[in-house]
Amino acid sequence: MVRSTPIRPPSAPLSDGVVVLRLRRVSDLGAIAAASHDPETRRWLDDTPMDEEARSTSMARVEEAWRSGRAAPLVIADAVTDEPVGIVNLQFRDDDVATVAYSVFPAGRGHGIAPRAVRLLAEWALRDLGLTRLLLEANEANTASLRVAEKCRFERIGSRTPPGTGGGHDTTIIFAREVRRTRRTPDSDVALPGDSADPPGAGTC
Repeated sequence: MVRSTPIRPPSAPLSDGVVVLRLRRVSDLGAIAAASHDPETRRWLDDTPMDEEARSTSMARVEEAWRSGRAAPLVIADAVTDEPVGIVNLQFRDDDVATVAYSVFPAGRGHGIAPRAVRLLAEWALRDLGLTRLLLEANEANTASLRVAEKCRFERIGSRTPPGTGGGHDTTIIFAREVRRTRRTPDSDVALPGDSADPPGAGTC
């Protein structure tokens, strides 16, 4: 999963007046590390909790993710206090497709933070990065994340259950949000697949 060119971060933080998506800072690492050990976070995410070694290399790994085209990790912050309340990430599959991943910290859950963050991220990715497809995957039992996908205009396109399991907590629901691109020929008004995007109209919540 990688983009062929580096990812350019947003020129300014992305905000809807309630939450802000911004670059990670050293001052965010304590909250990120604490949330990575939260039982509800551990229930849905496979990531290893952040230990001291991972914390010490976090900023370098984030910078490399942007530079390599692998991912676009951002912090979700309160628009008033700028305190971190979660994390959100684009994980690239190629130049045109990426998966959305997110996690809201325990104190921020139940306040509608996740759909706000995912909407901001999706609009930026489809508009400014020129992506044509965003994917969002959620465990079938994670009803909060399923609602986030639906609120953010992602459509269910399938599911995945590992062989030998009975479904339920082992089934992942796959959602997608796509943008239609069109271009016009110089001598006609025929719309063809191509250039300009239509305006853009898995984790714990």
